[in-house]
Amino acid sequence: MFINKESEKRKLKNNILALAKEAAKAKSGDPSVINATAGSLKNENGSLYEFSCVADVMKTLSTTEKFAYSDSLGSATFTKAVLTALFGNHLEEVKESNYLGCIPTPGGTGGLNLAFSNYIEKGDTVLLPNHMWENYLCLAEEIGVKTETYALFNEEGAFNVADLKARVASLKNKQSRILILINDPCENPTGFCMEESDYDALINISKENPETDFVYLMDVAYFDFYNVDPDIIRSRYAKFKGLPKNAMSLFVFSGSKSFGLYGLRIGALVALTREEKETIAFNDANGFSSRTRWSSASTLGISIIEKLMLEEKYVKSYQEEIREVCSMLEERSIAFLKAAKEAGLKTLPYQKGFFLCIPFKDPEKLMNALHEDGVYAICTKSCLRIALCAINKEEASRLPSIIKRRIDLIK
Repeated sequence: MFINKESEKRKLKNNILALAKEAAKAKSGDPSVINATAGSLKNENGSLYEFSCVADVMKTLSTTEKFAYSDSLGSATFTKAVLTALFGNHLEEVKESNYLGCIPTPGGTGGLNLAFSNYIEKGDTVLLPNHMWENYLCLAEEIGVKTETYALFNEEGAFNVADLKARVASLKNKQSRILILINDPCENPTGFCMEESDYDALINISKENPETDFVYLMDVAYFDFYNVDPDIIRSRYAKFKGLPKNAMSLFVFSGSKSFGLYGLRIGALVALTREEKETIAFNDANGFSSRTRWSSASTLGISIIEKLMLEEKYVKSYQEEIREVCSMLEERSIAFLKAAKEAGLKTLPYQKGFFLCIPFKDPEKLMNALHEDGVYAICTKSCLRIALCAINKEEASRLPSIIKRRIDLIK
């Protein structure tokens, strides 16, 4: 074979987008089919959700704002827009004692790619939650880094700080820098959300281990869907302004999720650090990687985000729409969890967001068997993931009893 030996081993094992396409085809032939696969927000009628403010912005853009090449390093306007989105009213206080950097990327996945490439030594290990979006594993394999998991939940269903500390204690004897990936809030695939005290405990890990360097990689793809009060999560992100000098934080921002710009592939990687030299290194290394991997990010996506976050009329419109979306997701989750309780179907801890999980010893078998019931979902190594974002309230009420019946048949 002409393909190199390393690449010969690579193959997508759980192609979510392909499964979503298969499910959509099945549903087009039978409306009773439930398509709970991909993480794309759908209306109650099953059509792809479009933010009205995004549609309004697109009408105002010039040809240059839509189609010209963007700068691999981004621009001051895009940086301001993304930082405003991430930190809101806390941006100025974060800036007081820290340096910030921002690189535009093709979706959140592009930001993760940069972080894995430039902040982990090849052969070193990154710490991932045991319930995760499994593309993290593909990214690690592609780049040549190892992975180890920490338990996301303790016995009470809360964030398992103790297990994360134990993993850090073991790993710090093997490598000088530790990257911890956190997907919060509305974690993919569980819908779990950390508490404010969990953020304090997380930051304290680096303070308690001054001889080790830490990178907190925050995948914040779903942060806008956490709560109708947008300040709550932003105040928690602002806590990273107090990191010690042996730590920095990277934020992976996704325009795909926040604004429904899935196909435009626009996101960003943001750095927050106490040292100016680290921001310079961030821009240099990630600018180089961006230029060599994808040249530049979507100009159309960049222009939309700039206007949405920096022009007051669009900011207000977006905030109103995101509240409506959060309410729609909450109604679906309430319907699903109520029906799950009635059916005796166990779920992992869920608070907010696009997804929730059903633990099962052989989730792939369950996923495939559910096709017989006209149900399409995604399996991870430990769970069946249900995309609440993609089903309506009626389907959310109907689905748990179908899954429970299929589980009982398998058993």
